[in-house]
Amino acid sequence: MIKKMMCLLVIVFSILSASDQKIGIKTGIGFEFQTIGPLVAAVTNSSSSGGSLYLPMQTDKFMIEPNIYYNYESKEVDDESMDEIQEEYDSSLMFNIGLFFINFKSEKIKTYSGIRIGMSTGKSKSINSWMQQEEEEYKAFLFGPTAGVEYFVSDYFSFGGEYTLRVIKGQKDITISGNGQVEDISSTILTPTLMLRFYF
Repeated sequence: MIKKMMCLLVIVFSILSASDQKIGIKTGIGFEFQTIGPLVAAVTNSSSSGGSLYLPMQTDKFMIEPNIYYNYESKEVDDESMDEIQEEYDSSLMFNIGLFFINFKSEKIKTYSGIRIGMSTGKSKSINSWMQQEEEEYKAFLFGPTAGVEYFVSDYFSFGGEYTLRVIKGQKDITISGNGQVEDISSTILTPTLMLRFYF
């Protein structure tokens, strides 16, 4: 699924990049700062991988920015009841698209506001305090009012940040030792993001 989504993003991005001069769209690629995950993984002796990719496409007044995020963390747990080593893991995949108005733009600074909407899926496995295997799967819809600022070091490189008030609605399937149940997911999280963008 990840490969299909990445291929689709690359195709769309290639088409837009090929015609950006004709329709006045500035395109680029962005990366989110990833520091907390690897640090936690090193301290807890677990493994972690992931990242976030942004594809900004903007005119003087609007910006569209697809984003794909993937994260996987795992660690080994000694399951004494089964006399074996079990793997606990937590994986998540999110795709969203940002639709923004550019509020202010100068040679060095740009501010924008709008929304990010998308979908998120995840799967995890853990061993609880009774040494039972607990598995979870979820699917959720994401909606988030967003405001951000970007500082241009040059015409081709910028760094900045944004805040998203992420509203999450969905369902979670929980299985404990073969017994399943379904729970509704509903939460609101203020999410800060720091990122680098490179423009072509």
